[in-house]
Amino acid sequence: MGGLIQEGAEALEQADWPGARRVFERVLDGNGSAEHAVAAEGLGLALWFEGRIAEGIEWRERAVAGYAAQHRCHDAARVAAWVSDQHLIAGRPSAARGWLARAERVLEDVPTGVGHGWVAIGRAQQAEAVEEQAEQAARALRIGRETGAEDLEILALSLLGKAELTAGHREPGLRLLEEAMVAATAGRIRNVHTLGETYCTLVGACAEAEEWERVVEWCERVEDFARTHQAAPLLGVCRTVHADVLVATGHWAEAEAALTSALATHARAIPELSVPARASLAELRIHQGRLREAEQLLSRREEHPATLRAMALLHLAEGRPQLAVSLLERGLSETEGHAVRTAQLLAALVDARLAAGDPAGAEVAVEQLERIAEESGMRLGAARADLAAARLGLTTGHRAAAAESARRALRAFGVLAMPLDVGLARLELARAVRDDSPELAREEVLAAQATFRELGASRELDAAGRLLRELGGGTAPRSRSAGELTSREHEVLDLVALGMSNARIARVLGISQKTAGHHVSRILMKLGVHNRAEAAAHTVATGRDGGRGTGSGAAG
Repeated sequence: MGGLIQEGAEALEQADWPGARRVFERVLDGNGSAEHAVAAEGLGLALWFEGRIAEGIEWRERAVAGYAAQHRCHDAARVAAWVSDQHLIAGRPSAARGWLARAERVLEDVPTGVGHGWVAIGRAQQAEAVEEQAEQAARALRIGRETGAEDLEILALSLLGKAELTAGHREPGLRLLEEAMVAATAGRIRNVHTLGETYCTLVGACAEAEEWERVVEWCERVEDFARTHQAAPLLGVCRTVHADVLVATGHWAEAEAALTSALATHARAIPELSVPARASLAELRIHQGRLREAEQLLSRREEHPATLRAMALLHLAEGRPQLAVSLLERGLSETEGHAVRTAQLLAALVDARLAAGDPAGAEVAVEQLERIAEESGMRLGAARADLAAARLGLTTGHRAAAAESARRALRAFGVLAMPLDVGLARLELARAVRDDSPELAREEVLAAQATFRELGASRELDAAGRLLRELGGGTAPRSRSAGELTSREHEVLDLVALGMSNARIARVLGISQKTAGHHVSRILMKLGVHNRAEAAAHTVATGRDGGRGTGSGAAG
């Protein structure tokens, strides 16, 4: 039996799920053997990875009983904590609490050891308050290091990093997550399910914090792992996360394919994991003007922040802002201590309250956004706060302040390579400067219009068209002297000053690399400089003005 157990363990490490299942089934045929609990755990893991989720959980539940009968308390607690997490994922919180309580009871009067660390992991996963998540993850990390249990240590490290990032502590959170990712990819985790769960925590945390560059890098590793190990549940989660990146960075066709694939994968494996994917696809459909499809995707009305936000955006699109306000406030009541989710909901709440004729309420939401951005150091949070402040300023008649906020938002979204948001910031800038600089306002709207058209953002395209008609869209922009930069060239110059290559500038602005190169060449000629470094130095020397007159340009 010992030889078969070793053979099964090796099959699990090699992601040979059918082979592992057959070996462990042979062990289990010899009922009553000392290896029964180990085989039950192994069989449960193999079945889970094959996508037979309910059977996998059932066999691991049997493993808990087997370990407890053998007084292997730490193993019993470890597996019970895993079973608890599976019930939590499946939307059965009562069962999840019950299994975690069972894990704790198994450890009564047992000296602190690995099992206590796994119970702390379970407590961190179930905690509603971010402070408790961090406290329990830190306890699990300490126990993992004291006992030399690297699987426990690295998963705890990822959970602690996620809690820090969730609370808005960007730098310490990212350092912990990067440490966990390095440890995970170095092969220090032996249990393949723990490795998958660690990967899932890592990419999920960075996606929630909208750290797009890290998400792209890490998703490549995780998708490779998921494909190699035929891990259907993990593959579905990773594709949802990757799709969020694709939506934000303007690759909507690829995002739609990834979300559709994720939903199909979740339907086969763990349907309960599909909630974020449906919400993301619903938001994409709203931008595309496909409101009925969005409504169908949201028909289950889950009480999840992502779903509530998507439903609120749908009500806004349909002209029911007060309903949107109610949904967003409901979502905010569940996100205390969660800086990222709170910022996402507050940004939508500003729009909803303005649409409902409540500028005072919108101002409160803007102040909250600004405070979160300042305390957390989140670049995207600051950009959202600036865009919200611009919209509020336009409503309350503070056009100069609105223009400055819109410029900051435009610059930040450009650096983050988020074209839809760049276009939205352009529209607010155009509204803010329309009286003083009508030609500039038209240029900004035309640039936004081109971005929306390329993305397929029909609702935003309609808004740009209405604004252009108000501005007199048929009027040609004023002529320029040969040495004066255009609004687009000012924008390119700002990105050159940030050290971006032509390829990166092209991605940020949604233009071809060749076009970006033409812009850079013309900028160098107009400024009378020889290279990009001199152009950047010229920008710094002129206060990032690039030779513009006061109030002109898109990103100054």
